[in-house]
Amino acid sequence: MPPISPELHEQLGQRLHKAREDALATVRARTDGDTDDRPAISPNAHMGQNDDAPAGEMLSHNEEHLAEHEANLLHEIDAAIGRLEAGAIGICESCGRDIPEARLLATPTVRTCIACQERIEKEQRTGRGPSM
Repeated sequence: MPPISPELHEQLGQRLHKAREDALATVRARTDGDTDDRPAISPNAHMGQNDDAPAGEMLSHNEEHLAEHEANLLHEIDAAIGRLEAGAIGICESCGRDIPEARLLATPTVRTCIACQERIEKEQRTGRGPSM
């Protein structure tokens, strides 16, 4: 596969680094500040003397889910930056074919071509593709 163009390399690098900064800013906004403002993830963190137990559990579950999502997103972005720096971005990890430029521009963290992604979703019975 010929390497991606220098222009595409630059554009993807800028978008990935911006996405990483945005994701880190989201994490910081949720975790920085006064102790009372910080989200608490522990199971009983949202339980006060008069709190409803199911509501407290739901809030804790939501915080855990958001933290997991943010960690996964940062991992995807970091992996894409690594592939970009290694010259491996734009190559389908499943079949080795080129990933079209339009697909890379739409989702810079993408790891597979459309055909392989459709096959994976069919095998896993999911309709969810890569996200960023």
